[in-house]
Amino acid sequence: MKKIRKEKQRNFKGITLISLVITIIILIILAGISINLILGENGLFTKAREAREKFLNAQAEEEAKIAELEMQIKDNENLPENTEKTPAGTEVKVPSKWLTTTPAYIETEKGEIVKKAVVSSNVRAVATGNGETVPVPKGFYYVGGTVSSGVVISDNIKDQNKYVGQANVPTGVVYNTTDGTVDKTSTEIEGLIGNQFVWIPVTEENYKKVDWNKISENDYDNATWETQTHSSELVQIRKYGGFYIGRYEAGTSEITISTGTITVDFSGAHTASSWQNTDFSIRDGLNHTATGKITSKAGEIPYYHADYFTALELSNRMYQTEYVQSGLITGTMWDVIMKFIAGDNTSIVTTGSTWGNYNEQTDDVTFIDGQGRYATVTPSGSNTGSNDAFTKSDGEYHYGIRTTASTEGVKQKNLYDIAGNLWEWTQEVAYPNNTVECYMLRGGSFNYAYYSYPACYRAYDTTTTPYTFTGFRPVLYII
Repeated sequence: MKKIRKEKQRNFKGITLISLVITIIILIILAGISINLILGENGLFTKAREAREKFLNAQAEEEAKIAELEMQIKDNENLPENTEKTPAGTEVKVPSKWLTTTPAYIETEKGEIVKKAVVSSNVRAVATGNGETVPVPKGFYYVGGTVSSGVVISDNIKDQNKYVGQANVPTGVVYNTTDGTVDKTSTEIEGLIGNQFVWIPVTEENYKKVDWNKISENDYDNATWETQTHSSELVQIRKYGGFYIGRYEAGTSEITISTGTITVDFSGAHTASSWQNTDFSIRDGLNHTATGKITSKAGEIPYYHADYFTALELSNRMYQTEYVQSGLITGTMWDVIMKFIAGDNTSIVTTGSTWGNYNEQTDDVTFIDGQGRYATVTPSGSNTGSNDAFTKSDGEYHYGIRTTASTEGVKQKNLYDIAGNLWEWTQEVAYPNNTVECYMLRGGSFNYAYYSYPACYRAYDTTTTPYTFTGFRPVLYII
């Protein structure tokens, strides 16, 4: 019995020693892991150091940003007040209504929270003469014009003040008299280079849709339309008292349309005969894609054959910055533009044919050979291609799609082609209660009579339907 008990004791002691050794080994491994976790390349100390560095960098960036904003506000305080004697094109003090005050929080190394009120502005205030001031978004520059004639801005600094002091702002584009193409040599010297937009002033009280049928005995609708104005549109109207609209129909010089089998590079299409009569809608189920961005410049082939989704997407794509965003014009905006153009004389937008590109023209609108190219298009949509001047034949004028701003005869309030050339998509819903999605088209087109379909007229179509005569125009939303 004693022998068996001693044997058991030896076995018990042996197991204890092995367990001890294993425990020590495990502790050593765990210690190594712990040390590595704490002191290693990705250890806690390293991560803590990196976190502290990131915090300090973020703090420094925040302080630098606040200092920069404070400097901007200080610079604004040093700018002159706008008076009736302030020359047009002068940068003046930003009105308090255009400023934005936001809280900024900075945590110091000691853990203290410092709160500062940061005042900033996404616009510069520019005088246009007679004490008038317009907000010019950062990244854009005042070109010319007045509030009543239409202030023009550009996204290219080379256009800044090019037509300062002039109420009527020309495009500066010069056309060759032989083939109607843009004379680039002259344009580089005189013409405006950047994308251009026109300021439409309006108060919140007057920012509303217009039923043109109530103004005249004629019928200016061919569909019921969405009567309300979305509240989101009122934000910049309340703050800035207006909005910017593309000076021209959407241009195509920087756009390339492609499918698996065809590529259309508009920038290389210098003659009317090379205009492509095809479907340029990028959501038509044919796998069309568009690279590049639309433009708002004179002398360009407009983006025709567009469906609603193409117009919406390409308008949104044009600008997306911290100061300004682009979009497709709304129904309210179009009506406000009509009122801006018409003033006290609504007949300018409801009757007559003294401006615009329509298939019925009077001698008040003269298209001279060399003033912009065009493509002759029959009602069936076929493209015959021609550079001939618009001429009267059998009592009617030849008609077709014109390049943007083809003549001063299509201009009102420094805006081009608001009447005619292409029907322009808007974000106004047609037949709001219908299951089929439809949107309104405005402004008439080259193959419609002005008297029957004037600039204020509300046409409509389904979102996925493109025609040769449908285009669009972008607007700017100041943030």
